[in-house]
Amino acid sequence: MTQTSKGHKEVNIRDVANRPLVSVGTVSRSLNNRPGVEEDLRERVFKAARELNYQLPRRTEPEIQIGKPSGNFNPSETVTEISHIAFCCRPIISPLRSGEEDPYFPSLLRGVEAECRRYGLHLIYRIIEDESRALEQGRKMLLESHADALLLINFIDHKLVGGLTDLGLPAVLVDHLFPDLPLDTVSNDNYSGGVSAARHLVKKGHRRIGFLDGLPHSTIQQRFEGYRRGLEEAGIPFTPAYVLPGNLTLDGGIAAAQTVFERDLDCTAYFCSNDWSAFGFMQALRTRGLRVPEDVSIIGFDDAETAKLVSPALTTVRADPVGIGRAAVRKLIERVKYPNLPITQTLLHTQLIERDSVRSLN
Repeated sequence: MTQTSKGHKEVNIRDVANRPLVSVGTVSRSLNNRPGVEEDLRERVFKAARELNYQLPRRTEPEIQIGKPSGNFNPSETVTEISHIAFCCRPIISPLRSGEEDPYFPSLLRGVEAECRRYGLHLIYRIIEDESRALEQGRKMLLESHADALLLINFIDHKLVGGLTDLGLPAVLVDHLFPDLPLDTVSNDNYSGGVSAARHLVKKGHRRIGFLDGLPHSTIQQRFEGYRRGLEEAGIPFTPAYVLPGNLTLDGGIAAAQTVFERDLDCTAYFCSNDWSAFGFMQALRTRGLRVPEDVSIIGFDDAETAKLVSPALTTVRADPVGIGRAAVRKLIERVKYPNLPITQTLLHTQLIERDSVRSLN
C-alpha cells in the first residue's frame, strides 16, 4: 500500500525493495514471515521497512486458497518469487455469488484456479466495489491479505485501478483496458469477434443489422467497433437507432425487445454483445409473435454452454474465459520474474460458431 513516511513522500512496497535491492516478492515473503528467505536478508528487509515507516501487514480475514499442486504438477514449475495471488473483482460479477446466471466469470475463475494449482500458488478472493470511494478500503483489504500480486478482473473505475496498482505489487488487468495505465492486460479479441459477427450476417444477406449494447466497458466497446467495421466493409451505413441497450443480462435483452416494438424497428438481424442478453431478446421476441430466425436473426457472444441448448441453438462468437484466466496467471508470473519487460496486451482468439439462429436471405 502507498503510505506516508514521516509526513513526507509516499512509500510503497517497491520503495522497501529498493533499500536492500531485492525483488517485491522477496519483500512480501519477508514481511509475511514466509519460507524461502535467508534470515540476514529478511532482517535487512524489516530494517528497510522500519526506516521508511512502512506498515507491516497483518491478516484479519481467512483466506480461501487452492495452493496444493495438481497430480501432474511439475516441481520445476514452482514459482518462488510469489506465493499468494489476489483475485479482485467487483460484486456484480463475483464468481462466488450464488444464483449468478452468466457463467463467463465463474469459467474465468476456473482457469485462474487451474493455473494456480499448476504453479503451487495460493489464491485469495477479494470483492471490491468498482468505484473510487472504495479505494482506501480496497487497499487496506489487500494489504492485510498478504497478497504478493494482483489480478484485477473487469474493473472500469480508472481511479480505483490506478490506486490499487499504487500498492506497488505486480498486477494484471483482465477483461478491460486503460491505455494510460502501465498495466499488462489479458482479454478476448473482442474487436475481431465483432467483425466476424457482422461479416457473417452480411454474408447471409442481411443489411439492416442492429446491435444490443452492454455496459460502458472496453470489451463491449471493442465488440461494437468490430460490428461497425463489418458494416463499413460491406458499404452499409451505420444507423444509431439500431443500437439498443442490452445490459448484458436476460432482463436487458427482454427490455431491448420491447424497444424494438416501441420504435417499430425494421432490422432483420441483431448482434447481441453477449449470449445472456441474446437469450432474453429471443424469448421476448417470441412472446410478441416474431420467430427466430424466420423473422429475426440473432448472433450472441461468448458461447455459453446454454447457447447450444436453447431453441433455436444460438449462433455466437466463442470466447475463451478459461483460457483468459490461465493466461492472466502466466502473465502475472512473467511480470514478477521479469519486471522490466515492456507492457503487453494479450488477446485470445475468438471463433464464430454457426448454429440455427441466423437465416440466409440470399
